[in-house]
Amino acid sequence: MNKLLTAFIVLLVVGVGAFLFLTGSDSNVTGNVISEGADENSLKTFVLTGENFKFSMDGVDNPQIKVRQGDRVRIEFKSTQGFHDWILDEFGAATEKVRDTDGMTFVEFTADKKGTFEYYCSVGEHRANGMKGVFVVE
Repeated sequence: MNKLLTAFIVLLVVGVGAFLFLTGSDSNVTGNVISEGADENSLKTFVLTGENFKFSMDGVDNPQIKVRQGDRVRIEFKSTQGFHDWILDEFGAATEKVRDTDGMTFVEFTADKKGTFEYYCSVGEHRANGMKGVFVVE
């Protein structure tokens, strides 16, 4: 009886794994990074909020954002406290300045050069007070 039960469990696990493999889609979500499509130039979407002197993504303050050279990047940004924006000078990328009552804004750009860059909020002294993070292009 134990051999029959073991064989059934093994077949069940293999069947479920095969089903998941065969029905997988080209779209995947990892943390707060949404990748659309399977090619290396797919759109990478990051959802950030602006709070008092910090950015937040999935509960992480001033998160590191990492992409590959050539990726299309979309930053979706909204303020949950105060008046903020999101800027990445090296790529000419900037959202509109928004208040917590304005809703979401976004910017899209191509990460066309490798390196480590700083993104920040340009409102008042927010950047000097720590509202900045690291954007890495590998």
